[in-house]
Amino acid sequence: MDSHAGLGAGGAANADVPYSTPSPPHPQYQVGWIGLGNMGSKMAANIAKHMREMSPPLPSLLVYNRTVSKAQDLEKELNGLVKAVDSVEQIGTRCDLIFTSLSNDEAAEEIYEALIQAEEKRVGKDPHERLYSDFSTLFIETSTLYPATTGKLERKISALPRRYFLAAPAFGPPPMAASAKLVFAVAGPYNAKKFASQFLVPAMGRKIMDFGNNPERAASFKLIGNSVIVSTIEMLSETMTLADKTGVGSDRLYEFLEEFYPAPSALGYGKKILESNFKGENGFTLNGGIKDASHIIKLGESVDCPLPIIELARQHMVSARAIGGANLDWSSLSAGFRVTAGVEPFEKKEMLKKWSQE
Repeated sequence: MDSHAGLGAGGAANADVPYSTPSPPHPQYQVGWIGLGNMGSKMAANIAKHMREMSPPLPSLLVYNRTVSKAQDLEKELNGLVKAVDSVEQIGTRCDLIFTSLSNDEAAEEIYEALIQAEEKRVGKDPHERLYSDFSTLFIETSTLYPATTGKLERKISALPRRYFLAAPAFGPPPMAASAKLVFAVAGPYNAKKFASQFLVPAMGRKIMDFGNNPERAASFKLIGNSVIVSTIEMLSETMTLADKTGVGSDRLYEFLEEFYPAPSALGYGKKILESNFKGENGFTLNGGIKDASHIIKLGESVDCPLPIIELARQHMVSARAIGGANLDWSSLSAGFRVTAGVEPFEKKEMLKKWSQE
């Protein structure tokens, strides 16, 4: 049975999901997930729970992670909603819908090459035979990748009939992923987007932003959105350090933020900077932040758009990584900035004590 048939049925679209209600998948429709990092593990858990509540309920989510123990731990935690597999090939040969949540472009290209080879073992490579096959495969990439990488993946996926690719990078930190409050920037074939929407919202997120047919557009928007966030962290790092050095106190500046700049990112990262709480377990690591900032700068250069704030933020993230390690949260770029201001990068109490005595 073609799991993507009959996608035109359903009710009207709403503001959060810009498509009419899609047809439900076949009861044996198999979903797979690759990548169980800080974001992927929480997204996979949410979609596994949602699949069991669908009508009809779907088989257990198949999950793969390079560190196999993470997949095994998730299987134990969710008590049957997830089944761990030990190879990418098992995802590619068994799944009709495949989500990926990967750390960087190199990992994405490697994983998708393996998935394509495995998918072709199941469905075949002959275009004519694929047109009349009972199988189709939909790939949904949720990572933050450079647009050209996303385009390269899309062209490889779309080279054969009945194989579809969506870019659906997710906005939001891990706690937002855990509570299914992410925002997805989605681009690709309309029917594929419509069908996939039932797995995105409300299963993993609160809103879909549609960017048309070109997946590179969604990838570009993800980088642009992240540039707003990293610029906010840079601004907070500078102003909160200034508040401390003048004796006003960054705690009073945070109070100001609550009154006049109550954006979730400003308050969330402002709190981390205020408390020097840069643990990376439930955040976005410096390595990831430096990768994203590099992509943003490259994107700007491609259209002759200078991005001095992003360049400065990247420098401070590199400095923070040098003194604190790659796995700190990217808000620790403030520690890199503090060094340039001549204060302690991580010991907030010592920093405050020093300046209060002068």
